[in-house]
Amino acid sequence: MKQRSALIVGVSGRVGKALARALLADGWSVHGVARFTDPSTRDGLQNDGVETHAFDLTKDDPSTLPDVDILFLEVWDPSRSPATLWPLNFHGVGRIVERYAGKADIVNGCTIAVYGRNAEPATEDTPCRPYSEYDRTRYAQERLIDYFCKQRQGRAVHVRYAHANSEDSGILYRLCEDIVRGEPIAMGPDEKIQVIALEDFVRITISSVALVANPPTLINCCHPRVWTVKELALELHRRIGAGSVEFTRNSGGEEESYYADPSKMIQLFGQPKVPLELLLERVAKQFR
Repeated sequence: MKQRSALIVGVSGRVGKALARALLADGWSVHGVARFTDPSTRDGLQNDGVETHAFDLTKDDPSTLPDVDILFLEVWDPSRSPATLWPLNFHGVGRIVERYAGKADIVNGCTIAVYGRNAEPATEDTPCRPYSEYDRTRYAQERLIDYFCKQRQGRAVHVRYAHANSEDSGILYRLCEDIVRGEPIAMGPDEKIQVIALEDFVRITISSVALVANPPTLINCCHPRVWTVKELALELHRRIGAGSVEFTRNSGGEEESYYADPSKMIQLFGQPKVPLELLLERVAKQFR
């Protein structure tokens, strides 16, 4: 059989690196695109077997990138700076998608933020009402991908993520940092939240390759357990056995919730493989 090839845009990020290593382990030929401001990150990926390409999405020429079977979009700007949101999430990603739509299948690592704030878990059929500027850029990104797929007879799937976590990164790690330092948590205590292991993110992303279609398929990637931020913080505090749980306000936050219904994901791919007990313990033990 012909070896399958992938290009991961955003390969230097947390999800991108884990995805690259999982694909390599599964026998794929993997190319990775990022700006690579940290040379050690690029060296590590190349040592793993990734063919890396230093590339600025907003400036460099997408035609110089290799032909592949699958394009994985894992573009995340942790700063969420207003100055870079539209240039990166819409213009930059759009240039890449224009290059590959109709030539490679597209797996778009998106976000449940496209639904906007909601009082009930959003299903894939819930109308999107993006709330913040970040939410709007990610929603516009999805629609731009849909447009190019329609024009080029391309296939895609949008995987709408919610809070991937590993033992040293993600919202669980950040909550633990605040707890140990005794710093107020800058989220509403009643805000609803889902957390899931990075391994499940990657597994579902790769499995979603089988769902590419025209028009693109939608799939939520999130854990069925819904917490309030206060519930989650108190559980982490119990496991750490130190610090304190403080919030910048005493109540509220439910109206700010972003959360989603994982029923379709579970039907297609089964329950998350990493138990929440194990995930929380992995993170908490870093702070004991």
